[in-house]
Amino acid sequence: MISQRKSTSHSAEINNNGHSYGSSSPLPSRKLRYGNGSMNSGTPSHNNPMQQSPCNSFLLGGMDKRRRGAYHPRQRTLWYRIFFSTPARAGATAFIILFLSWRYAIAPTMHSIYEWGLYLSSDGSQSTQYNSKSTFLSVADDSKLKKEILKPLKELKENERLLRDSIDALRKPNVKTGEKRREAIRKIVPQWSSRNGEVKVAKEANKVEHVTKAVQASNEKANENNTINANKATTTKENEIPAQVQTIITEQKTALLQEIQKQLDEPPSSSASIRTLHTSKLDMKNSPNSCPNDGFTLPKDLSTTLVIQCSLDRIWLLAETCNRWTDPIVLVVYLPFETAKDTVQGTKAIESIANLMANCSQMTVIPHVHIDDKNQGNGGMSSYPVNVMRNKGLGAVKTSHILIMDVDLIPSADLNDVIKDNLVDQISSNNGKVPTNAIVVPAFERKVDPPCSNIESCKGYLQKDPRFLPTLFNDMKECVRDKKCIVFQSDNNWEGHHTTKTQKWLKSEWYDEPSKTDEQKTRTIRQIKCFDSLRYEPYVVLPWCPSAPSIKPQPLAPYYDERFYGYGKNKIQHISHLRYRGVPFYVLPRSFVVHHPHPESNVKQVWNDRKKNKLHGEMDRLYAKYIDELEDEYSDVKGVVPECD
Repeated sequence: MISQRKSTSHSAEINNNGHSYGSSSPLPSRKLRYGNGSMNSGTPSHNNPMQQSPCNSFLLGGMDKRRRGAYHPRQRTLWYRIFFSTPARAGATAFIILFLSWRYAIAPTMHSIYEWGLYLSSDGSQSTQYNSKSTFLSVADDSKLKKEILKPLKELKENERLLRDSIDALRKPNVKTGEKRREAIRKIVPQWSSRNGEVKVAKEANKVEHVTKAVQASNEKANENNTINANKATTTKENEIPAQVQTIITEQKTALLQEIQKQLDEPPSSSASIRTLHTSKLDMKNSPNSCPNDGFTLPKDLSTTLVIQCSLDRIWLLAETCNRWTDPIVLVVYLPFETAKDTVQGTKAIESIANLMANCSQMTVIPHVHIDDKNQGNGGMSSYPVNVMRNKGLGAVKTSHILIMDVDLIPSADLNDVIKDNLVDQISSNNGKVPTNAIVVPAFERKVDPPCSNIESCKGYLQKDPRFLPTLFNDMKECVRDKKCIVFQSDNNWEGHHTTKTQKWLKSEWYDEPSKTDEQKTRTIRQIKCFDSLRYEPYVVLPWCPSAPSIKPQPLAPYYDERFYGYGKNKIQHISHLRYRGVPFYVLPRSFVVHHPHPESNVKQVWNDRKKNKLHGEMDRLYAKYIDELEDEYSDVKGVVPECD
């Protein structure tokens, strides 16, 4: 029985090659069993399950090594055999990978996003409280690390707050500082500080006395109640104003009254000559101007005068301009003949102008009494003499350069300094001479929705928010990004300022690449190679008074054509004149002007009402004729900026 069992245990086994092993046959050698050959030859047998290493038993998850060929006909990588050879191992491996990813990657990332969101939605102060541990993100909560990460941001926010507070403090008018500045100016340059009439009053005392008596006689005939109320209001204001400021206001009133009375006594005749394209050369040669005979010392004496014209209802806009612009300002104020002649209205007008001048010592005011000789009604606004007033302002300029703007455009706080820096650069690259260039000042517009409907509501914007109008370049970038500011008139007249390429300007692309022949690699501000449209009408800085000494100095830029009046075509005609003269145009970096919202002016209403008024048609026909005149006048000029293809 025992021998039978032994015999059975050693029964024959047939291998893949057909060999049988009897009970009495010895087992194959170790070399043959584990892969170095078959029983009958040295050729390896790849189908023999006994030709696999014993260590594969563990790597294969404990599976019988002789069954390995049936389940896995091809060899796997070592990592696969260790971690994924069985479902249990694959599940355990996946669980470990997911846990580690969540613990050290996903959860910390989501936690950081959550924490940053909470911080950015708060004001960044220490008082902001939130319970991050109540969320599933508490696994990555590290308060010390969080404080270290957020500390620089909190410091930046605090510095931003302090900087904005400082800007707000600088923007607020300081009466005491203004008094000290005016007192210092009077001590240093007494003639300049008294330029608006102090010397004239002393020389023309008899005439002032005559004018005063005339005003007093008119006051006696006026309505007594209105006069009493006006006197009470004036007395109250005078009691609140310091004595020195009140003295300045009184002097300004006297000078203004004298000039207005002079214009009333000697109104211009309708046959008086006006400045046009045909007289431009004689005007530049012979017209009286205020340019100094001694010239300027370059570049030390470089300065730009802001020339502005406006009506009385827009004069309030100049308060912000005076805060931002420190160079001279020449203001020409429009006074209808009826307003100047009326005692009560004339007195109110003089008071408002004098009060503005008292808080703006760099400003010279020239009243312009206008008679509506075209008899078109609307208080004379149909014939608003915009270019006559601009030329009148140019006659009072005493600086090397000019910037002619409308009163509703407010300069950036650094505009006059940036202009001077770039003028110095241009003079340095032009052998010390002032080049006849036009430097374009980018113009923007502050949008409000809904628009202000009256003057008082428009005034409230800056009163409520001193940062309502952008102050510097980064403020303007932020305003445009937030869609609170746009390129000036781009929503209704895109051609007017498109050539400035404001989007490039906002990206600080301010300079042209140096030419290959320029060994010094001189950096020059971007030049306008062509006009996108011939309706381009930017605001430009131009040279005016010559730097060389002269007995009779001649302006370096042309006057405006006085045939244009009212609204429309009055500014673009000057730009076209410069272009046909061959003047190159450049774009000023960094600084800008921005339009303050205001109710629509009467003169623009006249322009838009084509049915009742003929102003629009007249100016369109005149401008077409003017372009023909320019082409005839400057047919031989080279270097005219072309229109873009």
